[in-house]
Amino acid sequence: MHFEESYTVKKDGPLRSTKNSDYTLLFLDSSGFITSYNGDIEKFLPNGVDTVFGLSFLELLGAKDTSAEVHDQVIRELIVNGRSRRRIHLKSANGSSSYSVGIATLRDGGDHICGFAMLIVPSLKMDDTVVVDMISEIKDYAIFRLNADGNVENWNRGAERIKGYFADEIVGKNFSLFYTEEDRSAGMPMALLERAKSKGSANTTGWRVRKDGGRFWGNVTITAIHDQEGTVIGFSKVTRDLTEERSAEIALREVHRQLLTKTRDVEQFTFAASHDLLSPAHSIVSVVGLLQETLDEKLGDEDRYFFQAIEDSAGRIIQMLKTLLDHLKLEGNSAKEICDLREIVDYVKMDLRVQILDTKAVVSCSDLPEIKGHATFLYQLFQNLLGNALKFRCNGRPPDIQIEATEQEEHWLFSIKDNGIGIGDAEHEQIFTLFKRLHSEAVYPGSGIGLATCRKIVALHGGDIWVESKPLQGSTFFFTLSK
Repeated sequence: MHFEESYTVKKDGPLRSTKNSDYTLLFLDSSGFITSYNGDIEKFLPNGVDTVFGLSFLELLGAKDTSAEVHDQVIRELIVNGRSRRRIHLKSANGSSSYSVGIATLRDGGDHICGFAMLIVPSLKMDDTVVVDMISEIKDYAIFRLNADGNVENWNRGAERIKGYFADEIVGKNFSLFYTEEDRSAGMPMALLERAKSKGSANTTGWRVRKDGGRFWGNVTITAIHDQEGTVIGFSKVTRDLTEERSAEIALREVHRQLLTKTRDVEQFTFAASHDLLSPAHSIVSVVGLLQETLDEKLGDEDRYFFQAIEDSAGRIIQMLKTLLDHLKLEGNSAKEICDLREIVDYVKMDLRVQILDTKAVVSCSDLPEIKGHATFLYQLFQNLLGNALKFRCNGRPPDIQIEATEQEEHWLFSIKDNGIGIGDAEHEQIFTLFKRLHSEAVYPGSGIGLATCRKIVALHGGDIWVESKPLQGSTFFFTLSK
């Protein structure tokens, strides 16, 4: 027998975000009726039901068929297989949130089934067609119950897999066995129980100890279990083995560190090479000038053309090297200050006034905010973007440039829209690459560094930059800056 059911929560309620601590854990007796629970149970109660105690788990889940026959059928599966083979996908009535449900057997010290644990966790996927196998939610969790003194009362397969103990080896012993010697000496296990008793629950992440002495990185949630009078009668403990995730995180950090080191080395080499190349480039310009003065009367028109070509090429090299050096100097090590972006844009427009007048451009600007940043870099950001909007204009059409800012929750969203030549879809990401040019120097002169510099400046201010554009339909550059 292997089939699927989709259960719907019958009672709406406030929903919490998906976190490791967002468990609703219920303990069932050996007949499948609820004896205790922790977590927010209210949102799962069927209409007209005030208490969960003594309720069949099928009734709690709002199953269509809650008959004794179906109930016993699931219990038999749990006894034989250690879990139900049913797949349960639980969702809220309005469809805005979904949950996955897992049921696993609990065993006492004699390895006899003494009950069941039912774990309800928010699903990461909200697609109603997704049906999650309940064991996929249970197998990665060690779920068991402690008495009021912290002694283990029952055990599930997940606990056996993660911690290495069989039920008859651990039931009756104190849960402090799972903690390192350092944590036990510091009194952490009992402190967690006290916190759970006073606060309702305690959550911690750190090294835990297996039966063989090996360590694993685990996330632990301990929740107090109360009787109907509100007295703490024990605790539920849910442990998840995060060793693989931690190892992956450490490996990712190391790759990131190596990448930063290599990037820094490349930038230092590029900086040194660019700086050293400026001197011979200036020498070329000087020598060409001296030769022209010395050979003035002996030079023909063709000779003068070649000298001018050499001087122009050397000049472009000098300009590119200077721009590259400016790009490499963008470190953002200095302290940030309050920057009035409207004032910065006014300065940019003033410095670009010749191009604005020559092209008959119209530059409109909404109210711009003050943000905390680097004024020099922000000036360079707006200068590069406005300069490009003026440069890449359509022939016979004056540039129309609109600058806007919208406040969002954690940052400001800016847009600079133009009516220029536009950019093809394939080049939307490429244009932010260093030295990437879409047009020849003869048509649109430039270094190919400006937009890469814009991306670096935006990143220094905690944001991102992108473009939306179509050929001959203009471009809109969007970027975000932290508040």
